[in-house]
Amino acid sequence: MKGSCHYHDPAKRWYVQVYWQKKRERFWKYNGEPLLHEKTAVKLLSKIQVDIDNGTFNPKTYRPDSPLSLKVYKDLWLESSTACKNTKKVYKSCFNNHILPYFGPDFDIRNFTHSKLSIFYNGLSLSQKGRYNVLTCLKTMLKFAVKDEAISKIPPFPSLSQGLPGEIAYLTQGQQESVLDEIPGKHRGIFALMMEYGLRPGEARAIKKDCVTREELIIKRSFSEYTLRETTKTGKTRRYGLTSNAREILRSNPGNLTEFVFVHNGRSPYDNKVLNKIWKEACQKVGIEIKLYNAVRHSLGCQLLDEGQELELVRDILGHTKTEMTRRYAQRAPQRITDVLEGRHSKVIPFTKKATEN
Repeated sequence: MKGSCHYHDPAKRWYVQVYWQKKRERFWKYNGEPLLHEKTAVKLLSKIQVDIDNGTFNPKTYRPDSPLSLKVYKDLWLESSTACKNTKKVYKSCFNNHILPYFGPDFDIRNFTHSKLSIFYNGLSLSQKGRYNVLTCLKTMLKFAVKDEAISKIPPFPSLSQGLPGEIAYLTQGQQESVLDEIPGKHRGIFALMMEYGLRPGEARAIKKDCVTREELIIKRSFSEYTLRETTKTGKTRRYGLTSNAREILRSNPGNLTEFVFVHNGRSPYDNKVLNKIWKEACQKVGIEIKLYNAVRHSLGCQLLDEGQELELVRDILGHTKTEMTRRYAQRAPQRITDVLEGRHSKVIPFTKKATEN
């Protein structure tokens, strides 16, 4: 391969010329910028030579709308991604609002370095969790690029942290029962079953009759918005033995002619808007304000830990892939900690009385 750098006097800039597959190729830009200095042109030529030596050279990647430009490759990644719609919305937001405006649409994804990522990360005017989400989005795309053999490796990312987790809101069983009592009987079953097993709303909505046997409840599907997925959020099927309460819930559930166990109008599975509307109205009647997800899933985890159940057992019940996810439920607000410590002394002689007796 012959390559050289040339100055084009009319254009007042440099270009790189190589002979590739019996054809002369010229390149006028490096990272989307004109080659205004010979040093930059030499740098570009060296990069091209490395690609040729590695067998990865493609002239298109050095021109506008390169398949490895940030914008073009981002679109390819999102099109190939199996993430749910909500997750893709978050990815698009991270790119459109932060990543693309900073690096530019023509930025070559092979040019990411630790220093560039660190400067970008430190300059984001977001909360710690927001910065974490943006960098994690970018990292996910680059992991895909490695599998796609578009790049050879992922550059070292700055240390990413979501910060200290906030206090998890949850309900006691008594509070759950008070809200359930305000939910119309025809809708009560799906809420009660979510509370019984700590199911995600999307999982409960997706329960079909083939998932209920004489002895088991099988969670193997989930809804993402209005799309039914033949898998759970974690990709793993969970099996639960039917508790006496679960049997009663299912026995009392109105029958229907659809393949779904729970339907809200006699023919269609529940959607998030319907569930949240019913839940919010019931909460208002008893003076409780809490999101449905927290009220059914987070609440079971916190309740079990409050009862002294082992962390690993709670993890298995909720189907968490990592114990760290379950450990969040062990965090308690300062007032909760104070109440527990105070309760331990309810049957103990007060310190002042002991001091007086001595």
